Amino acid sequence: MMPTHTGRTAIRTAIKRDEGSVLLLGIGLIGVLMLAISVVVDASLAFVQRQALQARADTAVLAGVQRIDLDHYYIHGATETSKLIPREASASALAHIELEQVTDPIPGLEVVRILGHERRLTAELTAPIQTAFWPIEATITVRSSASLDYVG
Repeated sequence: MMPTHTGRTAIRTAIKRDEGSVLLLGIGLIGVLMLAISVVVDASLAFVQRQALQARADTAVLAGVQRIDLDHYYIHGATETSKLIPREASASALAHIELEQVTDPIPGLEVVRILGHERRLTAELTAPIQTAFWPIEATITVRSSASLDYVG
């Protein structure tokens, strides 16, 4: 006749069969957490890089719109007919970007275009996304505009 298992023996046998399953669950959880952390860190890096690129474009167009037609300004004052000198405004914006690249470089920064008109200046910049964990071959492109407006 076969010995019968008591309640205690059955519980011990069940516990022995489950040994190591908690370890596997823990390892799986750590893997998922590390994956989530790497995605959050890379997304945050991309966001910060976009902010830096946008700030560079913003300061460039603000530097460019300082180039107004001074002869017209000195004769007529600040009026609705005040205008930019498009070529000088574009050159000033580009010079500002180049100067900032020396002091605070953005890797891979490219000036797509700088368009100057009589009352508006627009700059478009692009740079590759640089991540810490996942190799992504993508770029960030930003556009900034400033206009010369008279408020009187």
